[in-house]
Amino acid sequence: MEKKIISLLSIKENIELDFNEMQKKLMLEKDELEECIANLERKGIIFQNKRGKYRLVSRSSLKLGVVSMGKRSRPVVTIEGLGSFDLIYDRKNSVVNNSKVLVEVDTRIGTATVVRVLNDKKNTFIGQIIRSKSGLVIKSKGREDIPLTKDYPEGVNVLVDSSTGKIIDVIDTPYELKVKKMMVKSGMPITYSDAYLRELSNIPEVLSKKMISEAINDGAVDLSDKDLVTIDSEDTKDFDDGVCQSDNELIISIADVPGIILEGGVIEHDAMEKGTSCYPPGLVNHMFHKKISNGICSINPGVDRFADSIIFRITPDYSIVPYSFKRSIINSKGKLTYEKVNKYLEEGQVVEGYEKFTRMLDSLYETAMKIKKNMLEHGFLMFSSDEVKFLLENEKTLNMKNRHQGKAEELIEFLMLLYNMTKTDYMIKHNLPFIARNHDLPKTEKMRAWLNLLNQRGYIVEDVNDFSNEQIEKALRTYRGEIEQTVLDSIAIRGQAKAGYSACNKGHFALGLKAYATFTSPIRRLADYINERIFQDALKYGDDYARTKWEPRIEALAKICTDAEIRADKIERKAYDLKKLEYMANMPSGKVFENSIIAGVGSGYIKVLLPNNVYGKIFISKKNYELSSDGFSLINKVNGERLMVGDTLDVTLARVDMDKEEVILLRSSCKENVYEEKKGKKKVKKR
Repeated sequence: MEKKIISLLSIKENIELDFNEMQKKLMLEKDELEECIANLERKGIIFQNKRGKYRLVSRSSLKLGVVSMGKRSRPVVTIEGLGSFDLIYDRKNSVVNNSKVLVEVDTRIGTATVVRVLNDKKNTFIGQIIRSKSGLVIKSKGREDIPLTKDYPEGVNVLVDSSTGKIIDVIDTPYELKVKKMMVKSGMPITYSDAYLRELSNIPEVLSKKMISEAINDGAVDLSDKDLVTIDSEDTKDFDDGVCQSDNELIISIADVPGIILEGGVIEHDAMEKGTSCYPPGLVNHMFHKKISNGICSINPGVDRFADSIIFRITPDYSIVPYSFKRSIINSKGKLTYEKVNKYLEEGQVVEGYEKFTRMLDSLYETAMKIKKNMLEHGFLMFSSDEVKFLLENEKTLNMKNRHQGKAEELIEFLMLLYNMTKTDYMIKHNLPFIARNHDLPKTEKMRAWLNLLNQRGYIVEDVNDFSNEQIEKALRTYRGEIEQTVLDSIAIRGQAKAGYSACNKGHFALGLKAYATFTSPIRRLADYINERIFQDALKYGDDYARTKWEPRIEALAKICTDAEIRADKIERKAYDLKKLEYMANMPSGKVFENSIIAGVGSGYIKVLLPNNVYGKIFISKKNYELSSDGFSLINKVNGERLMVGDTLDVTLARVDMDKEEVILLRSSCKENVYEEKKGKKKVKKR
């Protein structure tokens, strides 16, 4: 379609056209034309002049250049074939280093005036409001000051739109500032364009009777009478999945996001730039706007939603057969939480309002666990986690506790796995392209070190030549339930290859599967959204159509998904660490933590996992302690004391260093502790 626009504007009599003229000549829908024009403008192929007419850049006096921002001298723009020119621009065309710009060049005086900034990938930046000689300005490193016309408190940090220089949001807390700085620095989009919001306004709040009727006429099945429920965390707002069991039928339904989002539109393009939702504690950056993720695509209770459902038939011996893949209309009968479902499944307590779901929960759990048992016997791996949950109020950390992995979490985790496995199997059998979730063989050297540590800790583990799922699971069982399990599991996990997305299926070692792809979180993961689009294209238009359309694109899409996951994981991990520091900083110095576990050792320090799943460091004298060759022990050269990963210690909180982002601990009742802090230019050692 973009080629048609270029061809149209290449004709002499059509050298410049306004939107309505282009729409009339090309006979395109308004939304489709808007998106094509926006893409061509971003690429610097066309531009809109002061008269509101669109022209090809190649058929104008404008030139494409790249900005260089000097620290002291004026910024310049470099234009291929012409050289460098002093840059002239106004605040609405705020530029940064390496911005691509369209400029009007005046070769007589050696200047270039910015007409359009094309590709400031960081569509936002963070600045601070300060008072200069000329008045209030937004100051940000690497950018010229932006004067303010409205009054703001001095010292406030703000999120600013790069293209307009307008303040989008005021940042309230130091924690939010740090997290949003990480997002902006990483290039993660955190705002929505005007074109996005225009397209969003066309998405309905609810499914109309007409939409449902058309879907049923097109082959969708009405499952709205089924007692389907969602089971998720108390604070969840976007519900991807709903489940139920009725007699010998197991139904797993996933929100039909592709059915709502315009393919090739601005919203989909934005999702491809984000690649995933990001969930730092207390904050969220949605892959899709909350009107979509919390609204029309979220399986909220008591409202009709489109879904992609798999209906399984359960046989008398508890094997299951998927016999129906259907686009469906569902209506959730209950928003159940992990905590309350665990009350019933683990303790037999029925929370008020859950009475009508108990029979179904019993059936669901029994079915899922019998199938899972077979999987565990065939190589499925299980690890414990050091993940924690933060209890927040106005972004302040009130408390934190271990995230419980109970029967409810186990149930939903397994049903989602089952859905993904079933659809992956379909894609393989039909030779369809998909974004695979691969997990390679473990790193042999690190796994051998892990087995060596287990033997040193007294767990009898056979030496192995090759680390199969069965052998790793057997080793895991030797210490399951012990106090040091989380630490030992974390070392085993580091010995595993990292799972990632790929266009080439290599299998999933940890799950014991020859092929695996994800479909169950299309609201928050691009890979799931794309895989579901491919699946729907194959069902609706045929396998050949889906292959031809998606095979050329799948490799680039898989890379986007991998890069986005790495970016979001890094931000989330860092944010969790910040919250842990904030939580620990409110504790009194001298607080004792009994039965803390040595999680790692190094030259001059001991890494400790506290009972609340916060990591801290004890600094020790390098003169007195020697690190073992395997890196798992410290030996006291004076008295022979051996400190090994997995040992327990009683420790005392010394202080929290917010600058270095460290929790500094002391061994309780020990004279060998050492930690350093800066006072002016001196380092003071405390013993």
